[in-house]
Amino acid sequence: MMKKITILIMILIGLPSFIYAQNFKGQLERDIAILAPAGSLKSGEVLEYSVEWLGIPVGTIVFKNEGIVTIRNHDCYHIRAISFPNSFIRKFYDLEYEVHTYIDTKSLSTRRFAKTRRMNNKPNNILIDFYPEEKKVVYKCWGETDFFKISSVRDDSKIQPTAEIPGDTQDLLSSFYYLRLVQINVNQSYPVNVYYNQANWPLSMDVEGTLIREIRKRGTFGAIKVSIVSDLNNFISGKRGFLVYLTADPRRIPIEFRVDSSLGYLHGIIKAMPE
Repeated sequence: MMKKITILIMILIGLPSFIYAQNFKGQLERDIAILAPAGSLKSGEVLEYSVEWLGIPVGTIVFKNEGIVTIRNHDCYHIRAISFPNSFIRKFYDLEYEVHTYIDTKSLSTRRFAKTRRMNNKPNNILIDFYPEEKKVVYKCWGETDFFKISSVRDDSKIQPTAEIPGDTQDLLSSFYYLRLVQINVNQSYPVNVYYNQANWPLSMDVEGTLIREIRKRGTFGAIKVSIVSDLNNFISGKRGFLVYLTADPRRIPIEFRVDSSLGYLHGIIKAMPE
């Protein structure tokens, strides 16, 4: 059981990236304006989240914008994410993730995705190159590590691997940033395709409304409540619940998140607002 609890920390990197909120009692307010997005990501930006499982601290997730790099003649945001358990959980289960995504600065689609999962000093690596113009991917995987399923309905044998993708496809990490860069409106849904486990997963990002959100010791923010609807949530975590609160200002900072799973909910809250 403790091993499965720890793996829940890593689901957040393995899910379409927009994080969730824990307290849903706040009333939606119509007079909070959703300002136009900044249109670009700030180099050096760090987003760090403390993660709890059923109120118990279990780990940390950190996202960092490493700047702009060139992938096959395309300028891309290089985003790096790491996920690791706290010292107590590590005694039972030593598991860490490091993930890199390269997001085209113009099309906002993925150009490359890389993931290293290390468990008990046994690494597993995945590298996916995305070719949106040709609507295909090149997938590579090497190394080995143990794997535990969280979802009781997950059946990898039913997945039909494909190298074909829609032209605007995201990976798991890049989708975390997608809503931060596009114009969104209340009561609107935004479709996104995510390539995961060598298959395409259509998502619907539903903007439910705006509200005032208070984050203890961090301040009060006008926030946007977004729910993510997809069979991918159920496939990975065993439950469909997936919510995120983004600031309504141009930065669109995800300040709090919640993901439901078959082992209970995970709650993440931002540790400090970036300048």
